[in-house]
Amino acid sequence: MTKVLVVDDERSAREFMRLLLEQEGYETLVAGNGVEALVELEGNAVDMVVSDLHMPEMGGAELLSHVRQRWADLPMIMVTAASDVEDIVEVVQRGATNYLIKPASPQMIASAVQRALATAGRPRPAAGALDEIVGTSKAMVEVRHRVTLAARSDVPVLITGATGTGKELVARAIHDTSGVAEGPFVPHNCALTPRELFESHFFGHKKGSFTGADTDHVGLLREADGGVLFLDELEALDPVFQAKLLRVLDDGEVRPVGSDTSSQVSIRFVAATNRDAQTMIEAGELREDLYYRLRGFEIRLPPLVERLQDISSLVRCFLPEGSPEPDAEVITALEAGTWPGNVRELRNVIRGAAAVAGSSAVGLEHLPPGFAEGPPAGAAEESGSASGLLVGSLSLKELEKRAVRQAMEECKGNRSKAARLLEIDRSTLRRKLQEFGLED
Repeated sequence: MTKVLVVDDERSAREFMRLLLEQEGYETLVAGNGVEALVELEGNAVDMVVSDLHMPEMGGAELLSHVRQRWADLPMIMVTAASDVEDIVEVVQRGATNYLIKPASPQMIASAVQRALATAGRPRPAAGALDEIVGTSKAMVEVRHRVTLAARSDVPVLITGATGTGKELVARAIHDTSGVAEGPFVPHNCALTPRELFESHFFGHKKGSFTGADTDHVGLLREADGGVLFLDELEALDPVFQAKLLRVLDDGEVRPVGSDTSSQVSIRFVAATNRDAQTMIEAGELREDLYYRLRGFEIRLPPLVERLQDISSLVRCFLPEGSPEPDAEVITALEAGTWPGNVRELRNVIRGAAAVAGSSAVGLEHLPPGFAEGPPAGAAEESGSASGLLVGSLSLKELEKRAVRQAMEECKGNRSKAARLLEIDRSTLRRKLQEFGLED
């Protein structure tokens, strides 16, 4: 029988957890603090630990450190109050398998324990997915390290970074190197969810539940059961719908539209945004409680201008197989670029240049206009401005503003065409127009 050790200094909390887990079919041991827990671990073959964070004599964080040193692969779930989010982030980074926020529902506790046990003994796939995160810069070495840490746990992940920095690539790497790699990876751009179809799109629906519902629809949440649901552009999701997703994060229950019954799902949530979370919270665009639930582990992706030394490696990845190496002056010209579209923009530039060059090596003459002239005088100077980086005499924000203005002018004000030209979605373009005062 699977044996679970419950660690909590409050007797009522220990008893509640013990009774719940025994009803689920687990043999349960209890301890009142970290010291007692270590005694139980030394004398029993325990399959997992569920521990409170704050306890006298030895708290959950210190207990976690001892467990990782002595029993490196033992699943350990931390339980704490919502006000201790920063502490939870720390223990997750130190190796906690998952965490629960008090008061957690019985369904959520049972689901977390079941999932942690299911993934604990599952062999992890080779870390080949990490090879797709290209770059030797300090920033990208840190990104790969944090992906590895995130893959070891079961907590939600928030990926931040500008458009085109590779957020979905990182989300896939987390999935592919984690214990749920055999489960589905379901990506979804929240900006593409029509308001009136949110319930059906996420929760599914039963045939005949509304006009046009000719068949049953599974929905994203049940489709991602046992795997990862990647929510890109989280900032585009209506706050009302954010509350509904928060409920799923808390209790794991999904009820399709038109159904009288709910089903339990086990999902690893990975979300991404290209905006500052605190700004969105203050503006009422992002629920603070959802933000803290999703930010169990955070990974920031740097813009391309912060990792220019990676351009040569990225270029080799983007060139068609068998293409000759580009001239050195091409790399120099690319490194002098401002890259408001980041890695995605670089990829398209290289693929376009390779198509023009054919079987020849890509040269300056094959690059888009502007690269052949070389870097402007004083490019990439350090500055004490808010951006911290100037290209020539222009800040990155001003360069981005000019790119948006130019796209709108070239497309004669057509936002759909301008968004495609900039390789961003319409909602992001709309926000940029508002931010830069270019709506008119």
